[in-house]
Amino acid sequence: MRLYLKFSTKTKTMVLVITLFILTCIVFSFLRQIDIRNLINLSKEEFKDEIANIYTTTLKRTKEFYTSRAKANLESDNIKSYIKNQDIEKIKKLTHSRFKVLKEENPFLLSMKFFNDKGQLLTFLGTKNQSLNPKNAKNEYFFLDQNILTYHILTPFYEKSKLLGWIEFCLSAEYFLKEIQDFSELKGSIVFDGEYQDGNLTTKGEQTFILHSFTLFNTDAKQAKMIFYQDITKQENIIKKSFYEALMLSLFLILIILLILHYGFKVLIKRLEVSENSLRHLNANLEQEIQTELKKRREQERMLMHQSRLASMGEMIGNIAHQWRQPLTELSAIITHLGLMIELKKLDYENFKKQEKSAENLISYMSKTIDDFRNFFKPNASKTIFYIEETLDKTLKLLESSLKEHSIKVEKDFSEKIEFYGFQTQFSQAILNILCNAKDILIERKIENPCIKISLIRKNQSIIIKIKDNGGGITISPIEKIFEPYISSKHANIGTGIGLYMSKVIIEKNFKGNLYANNKNNGAEFIISLALTSNLKMQL
Repeated sequence: MRLYLKFSTKTKTMVLVITLFILTCIVFSFLRQIDIRNLINLSKEEFKDEIANIYTTTLKRTKEFYTSRAKANLESDNIKSYIKNQDIEKIKKLTHSRFKVLKEENPFLLSMKFFNDKGQLLTFLGTKNQSLNPKNAKNEYFFLDQNILTYHILTPFYEKSKLLGWIEFCLSAEYFLKEIQDFSELKGSIVFDGEYQDGNLTTKGEQTFILHSFTLFNTDAKQAKMIFYQDITKQENIIKKSFYEALMLSLFLILIILLILHYGFKVLIKRLEVSENSLRHLNANLEQEIQTELKKRREQERMLMHQSRLASMGEMIGNIAHQWRQPLTELSAIITHLGLMIELKKLDYENFKKQEKSAENLISYMSKTIDDFRNFFKPNASKTIFYIEETLDKTLKLLESSLKEHSIKVEKDFSEKIEFYGFQTQFSQAILNILCNAKDILIERKIENPCIKISLIRKNQSIIIKIKDNGGGITISPIEKIFEPYISSKHANIGTGIGLYMSKVIIEKNFKGNLYANNKNNGAEFIISLALTSNLKMQL
């Protein structure tokens, strides 16, 4: 009976501890898998954006090239007059050599067509293929005929503002596929009628690919897409490897715990023969110790994740001290005044309430200061609509006391209220890093009449923010190195070189904008450019 009781207690306790540990390992592994998958998804989006940029650039370059070739052809050998007179033989004879050169340069060039002012085909060189009537077509378009996709570039020409006709170049859509493949070394193809969907996975041997598609031609009846294959075998292997590593680590730790528990219970069972109560006490301590170690491990992980953010919060403690210095002095004066009035027995109720009200206002101001700094470092859960100029004012307020202490003048030029959609806290941190950099330079170099100028304007469909100081400019060359990590123009005691780097990452990666610097009028000028049109589309 005693042996059964000992075995039952040992088994139950070990099962409980191991179960808790396994659950903890599962949660940890799950969270790690989520982090890795988020990084992989980000890589997929960047991959797709890269392809889209290459495609857009190639499309623009191709259109400009063949438009210029068409215009050059019209201006030579009196081609325009032959087209006007519809002299087909002359047109073909004079343009044959040029078309041959263009064909040799680009084997994907299919034809060169000439149309009169009514949109009727006069003649062509190369292969005759289907196309739209120039009168009803755009200057560039894709055309799909019997699973053959072609790209057409129309160039109209005039004489004294009168339309004489069009020259059309026709290329195989395979040209864009080859250009992208040559530029990025990616594998791709053109498919029709929705054969593949964006994001589909496919395997070939031991490799795994994800498909990215771009629609080139789309009607109710027909569809053509350009697809590319992103090799995600490495990412998938990373996920599998992380899973197996977590599994092996868990098994190893479970084995260690089993050995520890086995040895521990061996000792505890011996002590149970002397005192069952003592054994229960030791068992409770053992469980508590395990929980304490698990809690410490989770706390260490949390501290590591927030280390960077806590570092930046530390830089702001000085600003809180500046904000509190004056109200603390005034509170001290109120307390001294009340003590003196009590000693002189001149403190009446009205005077007491007046001093009490003043003290409450100062305490409220100090409390609001703490709230401002706390809200500044509170991360946004999601993107929100905020006003640019209000965010600039709030960020300046955080540095207000420090700037006043060093007699740094701030000049603001905000022309209008501008709405923006994004993470407001990240934007404030980017601005704060630039302002702190300017402030530190002005203080370090002991500039006379130090000044920081901030301007905000809307220019076309962009937002331009300029932050300029008169601190003597940036001495690092080339000037773009100022945005590299651990590169600082300040003394090592006050500069780490990470602030401007983080500002550039926030503006260009998270806000899809641009941040650059230059020297102007004996000072440094930082310029932030944000696209307003694309931002409003994201908001919708």
